[in-house]
Amino acid sequence: MKKVIVLLSLFLTFIACEDDLVFSNPSFTANKNDVSWQSTNFKASIDAFGFLSITAINGEEIINLKTAGASNGTFTVGNTATQAVYQDQNGVTYSTNNIPDPSIQLYPSEGQINIEEFNSIEKTVSGTFYFHAFDNTGLQSVVFNKGFFYNVPILFIAQPDNGQQDLACLAAQATTSTTLTNLNAVDVNGSQYSQYCTAYKVALQIQIQECGDDGTLQNIITSLGDCSN
Repeated sequence: MKKVIVLLSLFLTFIACEDDLVFSNPSFTANKNDVSWQSTNFKASIDAFGFLSITAINGEEIINLKTAGASNGTFTVGNTATQAVYQDQNGVTYSTNNIPDPSIQLYPSEGQINIEEFNSIEKTVSGTFYFHAFDNTGLQSVVFNKGFFYNVPILFIAQPDNGQQDLACLAAQATTSTTLTNLNAVDVNGSQYSQYCTAYKVALQIQIQECGDDGTLQNIITSLGDCSN
């Protein structure tokens, strides 16, 4: 109950400061490139891996927030299973898992999705977010900040995967796959290689911790060395 009160206080504080933001219950609002953005239709779902997905629509524009888990907590985007994706009115997609062009910035996309209140009884989710996402060229980007979602209904919950691997292992595998995709997309002689190689090594180490290893993953880590060019 205290978390709900705190979240409502945050909403009201920002509304007092931002005349162009309109709050309702439930709601999904943000600033896109410093311009107010308010969803007219929003929903959430949980897939068989336990990943939470929140989709918000404003005309032809769509935001999708995905977290590697369905529980209260802070999830960091950027080369991970947790990601934010925005599709503009022309169908151009911007993702926090896309690699920015080195001429724009040398570090990955950034952002956070904060799940403040995951209500499993009422099947609603509330929280905040911000993110900086790039298109597939890495040259164009979009920034969302002061993002709020409140009492977004969870309309679908898939049956849990009853396989041998638990959720933590599945999340670790998804992160490893994403970081490998990003690593393969950069020039091995380029300035970004060391950064993305290190991210891949960290993901492999986490996968070993969560899933175990027959030596295959450790051999990959060893082969990468110190990730120098």
